[in-house]
Amino acid sequence: MKKLLLLLLCVPLIGLGQACNYGSSSDASELCDFYQSRSFATYENADIALDKILDVTGMSKRFVLKECNDISNCVATTYKGIRYILYDRDFMDAIATRTNSWSSTSILAHEIGHHVNGHTLGGETTLSESRQMELEADEYSGFIMFKLGASLSQSQEAIRVYGSDKDDSYSTHPSKDKRLRAIERGYNKAKGQGSNNDNSTNSSTLTAEDYFYKAYHNESDWQYKIDNYTKCLRIDPDFAYAYINRGDAYYRLGNYEDAIADFTRALRIDPDEIDAYRNRGVSYNKLGNYEDAIADFTRALRIDPDFANAYKSRGIAKENAGLPYCSDYKRACDLGNEDGCEWYYKQCK
Repeated sequence: MKKLLLLLLCVPLIGLGQACNYGSSSDASELCDFYQSRSFATYENADIALDKILDVTGMSKRFVLKECNDISNCVATTYKGIRYILYDRDFMDAIATRTNSWSSTSILAHEIGHHVNGHTLGGETTLSESRQMELEADEYSGFIMFKLGASLSQSQEAIRVYGSDKDDSYSTHPSKDKRLRAIERGYNKAKGQGSNNDNSTNSSTLTAEDYFYKAYHNESDWQYKIDNYTKCLRIDPDFAYAYINRGDAYYRLGNYEDAIADFTRALRIDPDEIDAYRNRGVSYNKLGNYEDAIADFTRALRIDPDFANAYKSRGIAKENAGLPYCSDYKRACDLGNEDGCEWYYKQCK
């Protein structure tokens, strides 16, 4: 998984950056295959909690909240420039059941704290730096919990139950007492400063990220998405995934030439952007340019030889071009692509 950084809520995961948990962590390398799907589904209560947290800070929704079961945790992560918070509904419900109804909110606030403090944006960290990041996120959580009306005890409950009392000298995560004090600092800061505080992110000036997420969170108005991705790119012309997403919107409107132009711009910024190759190939295929379509799918497969969707798409382009295609459909099927299986058994058997 390229360009992937994680911050969970406390055990290090090798090769994926810093991670931490209140419970046990499963294999986070899969991340619920979230990056293979552009859709996201949210548990209503989680969305409500997120909106409440953002409301008290004046922060815009600069990340995607997504339910991701079987990770036994809550995760702040950045992938391809897009910030996500992933959560396991059963894990969050279990926290609330074992402690109090405020605990899940405090965990979510902690993860937002990682995003607000820029902890998910890159770079290797030392153990000391990782512990400091956790304390900064804990302090942010305490600040938010006061604003939401929780008591200090309610704000600290999740850490009190799941934190560790062990020596943290060789850990990525601070000991329980340090984390409890960090939450208290944030709580008291909010109590003392009222609405004038350092944790407020309210701003009258929209940033490239603001426009990006305004477009991203709109699920069906493709012209609205194009307009906001365009505003994003005027501010940050090197935002590769804004080009990819705007290209996707152009594609949905049947404007394949502009879609191809945007995917090409993304590839100038990042020549290894596999989604841009695959999406540009699909657009070429729509225009009947099968040679360039096949070439792009092949480039994507050089980057990821197990990209099932690229095999399926290349098979379609080859079939359209009158070239042998069954091996691509079979490979897509072997990799678990249902359409590839359907077409292989229909066209090749």
